[in-house]
Amino acid sequence: GRLPQHGGVSAARGQDHGQPDRAWRLLQQDTLHTQHAAFADSTRANHRTHFHAYLGFCSFFRQRPLPATPHLLSCYAQFLSRSLRSPDSISHYLSSVKLLHQLNGYYDFSLNHFEVQQTLKGLKKRLRHRPKETHPVTPDFLLRARQALDLAKPKDATIWAIILIGFFAYLRKSNLVPPSANAFKHTHHLCRRSISVAPEGLLIRTSWSKTNQANERELVTPVLAIPGSPLCPVRAYQRMLQLVPASPDSPAFQLPPTPRRPVRPVTSSILEKAFAKLVASANLPPGFHTLHDLRRGGYTLAFEAGVPRELRQRHGDWRSDADLFYLKPSMTQRLRLPAAMRHLILHRANRR
Repeated sequence: GRLPQHGGVSAARGQDHGQPDRAWRLLQQDTLHTQHAAFADSTRANHRTHFHAYLGFCSFFRQRPLPATPHLLSCYAQFLSRSLRSPDSISHYLSSVKLLHQLNGYYDFSLNHFEVQQTLKGLKKRLRHRPKETHPVTPDFLLRARQALDLAKPKDATIWAIILIGFFAYLRKSNLVPPSANAFKHTHHLCRRSISVAPEGLLIRTSWSKTNQANERELVTPVLAIPGSPLCPVRAYQRMLQLVPASPDSPAFQLPPTPRRPVRPVTSSILEKAFAKLVASANLPPGFHTLHDLRRGGYTLAFEAGVPRELRQRHGDWRSDADLFYLKPSMTQRLRLPAAMRHLILHRANRR
């Protein structure tokens, strides 16, 4: 709605006195929608889950949810510990409670109260949670996975191309494939025109990611061919193009069309199930590798090759120090540090 014009007495006399109130309510709604747009769809879904959990807790115990007292928050954290074994998960639920307060006008609401922090520290000691160990994908696993695929089949060739591009380009699942066929977005997911092909390699263009949700920049990621190697990502992608041709604006990774479904993009569930089968075929326990381990594995391989961290960060579009958590140096790699110290001491001793 348009705000009323205040150009003179005659305009004011004919003004609908309810119009400013309606315009103000509309402006508030638009502002709230804009604030919600700051979060990714998956983040908003998590917030809704956390909001419902907190409001359900308050309703059951007949406690006023807003504004929450430090004692109520402490009891809520204790309540969550009965079903959540990770202190970090409990902290995430409390952070959503803080967001709920801020969205309702309690902008000074804080979790930094002594009682709340003491509760969280105590839960961390009592739960003694050890995060699930991650296992970066290795070239050896990729070779074993390839043996389990029939690359003459369009689906297997497509899955193989996704795996290698995810590994060598450090791409997240959210860039590679959509969560569902109807959820495909040209601005979010790779389409055929996003990947330029040449004999020497691929250039992959992405303008949206977990760290680039406003599409404020385009990331161009190079991936080189590996001639003669079964792990060549360029050969894998070219094979897929031959078996599953598609238009430039269609999803980059899709299955052969059918009369009823001319466009069949590979979705998250299809990719996860196919990847889980490859993990099982390598005689590894369920969940030993996840799709995100492709990104971890590519980063780890570059570290082993001695690539500077600045280039590794740029390649994977990390905007923080989160990439450091990807590294799991082997004992052989870790021995390089004490070996270098020993070498220097012996070198100095020999100079005397």
